[in-house]
Amino acid sequence: MGMVQLFGNKKIEAFGLDISDVSIKAMQLKRHNRSFIPHAFADLSLPSRIINNHLIASEQRLAENIGYCLSKAGKIDTKYVAASIPESKSFVRILEIPNMREEEIGSAIPWQLEQDIPVPVDQVYLDWQVISRTGEKINVLVAATPRDYVDALIDTLRIARLKPVALELESQALSRALIGQEDAKQSMLILDMANMQTSFIIIDGGVLEYTSSIPVAGNAFTESIARSLGVSSGEAEKLKRELGLVSETKRGNIRQAVLPVLDNIVDEIKNVIRFHEEHAQNHRPIKRVVLSGGSSRLLGIADYIAARLNLGSNAPVGRVSLGDPWTNLNIAGLDDKLPLKKDEALGFATAIGLALRGME
Repeated sequence: MGMVQLFGNKKIEAFGLDISDVSIKAMQLKRHNRSFIPHAFADLSLPSRIINNHLIASEQRLAENIGYCLSKAGKIDTKYVAASIPESKSFVRILEIPNMREEEIGSAIPWQLEQDIPVPVDQVYLDWQVISRTGEKINVLVAATPRDYVDALIDTLRIARLKPVALELESQALSRALIGQEDAKQSMLILDMANMQTSFIIIDGGVLEYTSSIPVAGNAFTESIARSLGVSSGEAEKLKRELGLVSETKRGNIRQAVLPVLDNIVDEIKNVIRFHEEHAQNHRPIKRVVLSGGSSRLLGIADYIAARLNLGSNAPVGRVSLGDPWTNLNIAGLDDKLPLKKDEALGFATAIGLALRGME
């Protein structure tokens, strides 16, 4: 499901470029026998206001920063790129439409979607994929993304002398990176905790079913620590990384500072799970919660979320664990050859998913 299709040339290998409001991450994979190995990668913080409220304010400055990021990555040896589109600007819906021929679906979708998304249909690009057909009905997964963002992103990539072969939602890229074959048979929730926002992504039977996001994430943890311990945000960031939810500091209780923020995220997980269980077509309960994004590396966070989700619940959620961005790279036994440690790779999960898309 990409909005910009490949030009039919299967020899093209693209690298992944994950662009958010606050950072750019690049990742190129290379084939090694039957494995994919990280070949060149980098993570660059973006100066504020180049992307403002998920809108690209300056294509020129963003293109320059993409250039810095690529030079920092080392030897990315292709101009072809698979890039991400922010979740918070996009809408993913499963529509049930009457059974019809493949070529008629495209014109039926805008009518159906008009009631369902908060922006006019003529201001979005639509991408869709048939998930299932039953006698009378077709279930179609539809992604809608604002034209202004996509057009600005394509301009930016051209200014940076790159050739986009695929643009896709963060959630699509993440699920490609994090969902292994055994997960593809069940319902699961990916909790992607970045700096500025947390996204909730439900995958059922390997298919993206639902996404939403809230503007509460790693930065809110840091600010809360800074406020309650009276330290600078740089110091708070350091304490957060070193101590997480598990250790104490002489200066005060980090856990107490972080939990009210984290509890907001947990409450939203509960809402999303409830919504899924009421609306999902097959009513499969969510069996697994997978954490990803830079903020998921907070020590003790998976255990805390598991305890809160399952507390007093008559329908326990099952496993809560950190995602494994290497799941689909087939690199068992090559761990010592990898230039990136597995927990560091969690922040690159979207970029890894995009890079996998670039190797398909």
